[in-house]
Amino acid sequence: MQRAETPLGAVVLAGGRSSRMGADKGTLDFCGVRMIDHVTRSLGALTDRVVVVARSRDQLGNVDAAVIEDDEPYAGPLCALVAGLRATGAERCVVVACDMPFLNAALLERLVALPGEHDDAAIPTTSAGPEPLHAVYRDCAIEPMLSAVASGERSLRGALDRLQVRWMPETEWRPIDPEGRSFLNVNTPEELEKAVALHMSR
Repeated sequence: MQRAETPLGAVVLAGGRSSRMGADKGTLDFCGVRMIDHVTRSLGALTDRVVVVARSRDQLGNVDAAVIEDDEPYAGPLCALVAGLRATGAERCVVVACDMPFLNAALLERLVALPGEHDDAAIPTTSAGPEPLHAVYRDCAIEPMLSAVASGERSLRGALDRLQVRWMPETEWRPIDPEGRSFLNVNTPEELEKAVALHMSR
């Protein structure tokens, strides 16, 4: 697979509480592979600049990526996202959550190509709304997001109002991922069971 010509990084957010799962989602077994390893390997097909933002390096263990600790654990994904973007040093970054086992390289490559000169990010939209944790952010998004944090904003979706976003509607992503599996994340044991069943049926 040909890598993008634009300097590209990737950020995996792995610092959530995992309260509904009852265990750290990044270290969950997914068909014989830890979820975090499944995600970082998928991103490794796109770039060798993969950064994982975690609550604790020790809790996550060995990962084939750079791991940084979230300065504000449990404060939501906004601060963690900014830290991850800065750590990659890349002009644009694929950003995903650690519990997304069906990442689609072709869809991610299409997202990488979308942001234009005046765009801060490219974000798909689904029937559930924007998917800001399956998106691409340019480095120019960092300052407006820092400004949002300084104003007291902690919601990533709230911070999107400060960005120039190139939205990717369903009509654009559906031909690449007809079933929309890319956006499936695993928050509960029941969702994990369904995701395993989907994986085994492929």
